[in-house]
Amino acid sequence: MLSDPTSEPADENGQPDNRVLDNQSEVSEPRARLMLLRDVLGDVRADADAAHEARITGKPRGAISGLANLDRELSGAFAPGLHFIHGNAGTGKTAFALQTAAECQSPAMFVTCEMSPAELLRRHTARVTETYLHRLKSGEMAGADAERLHLRGIEKARELAFVDATGAAAKNEFLFNAAQIVKGDAKHLLIVIDSLHSWTQGLALGLPEYEALNAAVGGLQRLSRRLSCAILIVSERNRDSMKSGGDGINSGAGTRKIEYGAETVISLERASDTKEDGRGEVDVVLKLAKNRHGAAGKPIKLKFHGALQRFTEASTQ
Repeated sequence: MLSDPTSEPADENGQPDNRVLDNQSEVSEPRARLMLLRDVLGDVRADADAAHEARITGKPRGAISGLANLDRELSGAFAPGLHFIHGNAGTGKTAFALQTAAECQSPAMFVTCEMSPAELLRRHTARVTETYLHRLKSGEMAGADAERLHLRGIEKARELAFVDATGAAAKNEFLFNAAQIVKGDAKHLLIVIDSLHSWTQGLALGLPEYEALNAAVGGLQRLSRRLSCAILIVSERNRDSMKSGGDGINSGAGTRKIEYGAETVISLERASDTKEDGRGEVDVVLKLAKNRHGAAGKPIKLKFHGALQRFTEASTQ
């Protein structure tokens, strides 16, 4: 059982301040630097050494997706920073995020604002044990039999933790403290937010949606810098993109910070008339609408098995 990292910001009267996203002191806040080109050389050398070590050892230099073609386009791993994912209905956005958290080869913290942790565990267990999800929910299995399957699932993702934000706000300082517990002595960490809009609503900032989302994205950027980690964020699509099936960089709903503040913007697209094949899978196309670490726009063909909550690359079929 993880310890409780609660640390709530407060106003001048000592009461919780819901408008405060994080509680950093000036000491911990990064400062701007004036640098000549030669001053950057040490950072570039260190980055090259890290990339070379990852290449010769086969150990990722950060959290990965577990999908070989996607990881190649990401230059090997999710870079520290924000990574947004959006898609039309039925593309499996939560399933993609959950699978990534379980397969990222580093500690991961999944902040769920919509589904209960119990439902997420069932979906994870369905994927790793190849047990249809409905069987885990239909009552056909006794509790002891279901528990044995879930224990197998848990064993496959021992470094994955959930933050249950379905009924209470998970503010940045809470997430910072929780993430340090989850990361421990590991080199890398992945945080998943599902979803940006639900998480922002839970903060109850008392601001219009545009300003609230801007503040939320800004807070997550600061959180990523403090932890030097990647944050994968499920985002709603805007109305025009929902109608047109837009898979572009500007498809996120509510604020332009989604595309401008992102290291990557990942789009999942499934044709509305797509039918399951004989294996129970449907075609889903992933595109990196924005990619600061490689080419953007290249389609990656995936297969999504809804009953098993599983993504695989189509080229491996």
